[in-house]
Amino acid sequence: MSEPDSSAAGARVAVRLGSDYMLRSLQMLGELADGELLPALISLAIVQANVAHLEQEGGFRELDEPPQDENRRPISILAIANGLGLPYETTRRHVEKMIAAGQCARVRGGVIVPTAALTTPRHREFVLANLANLRRLYRNLRRAGVSLD
Repeated sequence: MSEPDSSAAGARVAVRLGSDYMLRSLQMLGELADGELLPALISLAIVQANVAHLEQEGGFRELDEPPQDENRRPISILAIANGLGLPYETTRRHVEKMIAAGQCARVRGGVIVPTAALTTPRHREFVLANLANLRRLYRNLRRAGVSLD
């Protein structure tokens, strides 16, 4: 029997550790959204769409706080549904509930997750827990000898 390819072995370790990271992240997202994973994923998709242009322009890395509402680009409910592969009506219902709860806001051109929703103590706790989770992933990848280059 031949020796396993080290790059294939490294890839298997990376996939296992990445899966662990992802499952921990999903658990945290679900907890942040009171056990409702789908609205949490929809919210995350909205946040990502709202600030994607800032990353492309290079200004996102310099921010200590979440971008203000006027710097967010709205996304349509249809674009969210298509991006996540969800039915439009399901997405619309969840977004409407999030709007009613103040977790999302309808603005000209679509919806945003307002800065106020991202600066609550609960959300900050989630961000710090996710950072710890990400550090754990990097630490475990290094320990396993997986190159991050």
